Amino acid sequence: MQKNYKILGIDLGGCMSGNSAYIHANVVDGKVEVLEAFKEPKHKDHIACQEYIVDVLERLEVDAVTVDAPLSLPLPLLHPQMPTPPREGSGEIINPYLYRYTDYYLYKTFGLRPMPPAGDRIGRLTARAVALLHHFDYRFPYLSVKNRKVPIYEVYPKQIAHALGFADYKKEPQRLLSHFNQKQNMDEHLVDALLCVYGGYKILRGETVQIVEEAKDEGWCFPILETPR
Repeated sequence: MQKNYKILGIDLGGCMSGNSAYIHANVVDGKVEVLEAFKEPKHKDHIACQEYIVDVLERLEVDAVTVDAPLSLPLPLLHPQMPTPPREGSGEIINPYLYRYTDYYLYKTFGLRPMPPAGDRIGRLTARAVALLHHFDYRFPYLSVKNRKVPIYEVYPKQIAHALGFADYKKEPQRLLSHFNQKQNMDEHLVDALLCVYGGYKILRGETVQIVEEAKDEGWCFPILETPR
């Protein structure tokens, strides 16, 4: 019998953007059954923003939470005396103060270039995600939520879409939605939340790239292992 995984996928947005999207789903044998798909309203301050996402995590009992947002900062920003592994290439991606090793790994392995976790656009999402970890008792990868240990993982929807053969999913979302047999319309943020759900399924099945030695103390964005169908 195939195991049924309950997963919450979150495409995290800024508090005032109204772009945060959540999908709560069952996944069995790669087939996603959406139980609830919803967008977060705009908030005027970070307290309401924090309360909303905390309430979601406390309300839903899931096997894993997957988030499209950095869950950590580059290590040299926190511990400047620690040595960092050398990186090949040129440009900002090799700067360990801007990009974590996991971001560099996505670049060198898949040709993808995430935005810097402490940069202007993504920094606010990193701050929100890390604040969530601090709200709960967090010991990688587990959050303690109402006396339950719930793993939370960082994923990159663009990498997941590319691995499935949908590099153009932003322009043609219906192809990807059809792949997952989803009939309802979803905006780009809900589509990313759907990809987060699938990423969580792959993580729980051990079908992702595991943390490499260079990133073991810094945080890891889990790339999935898949060939296009």
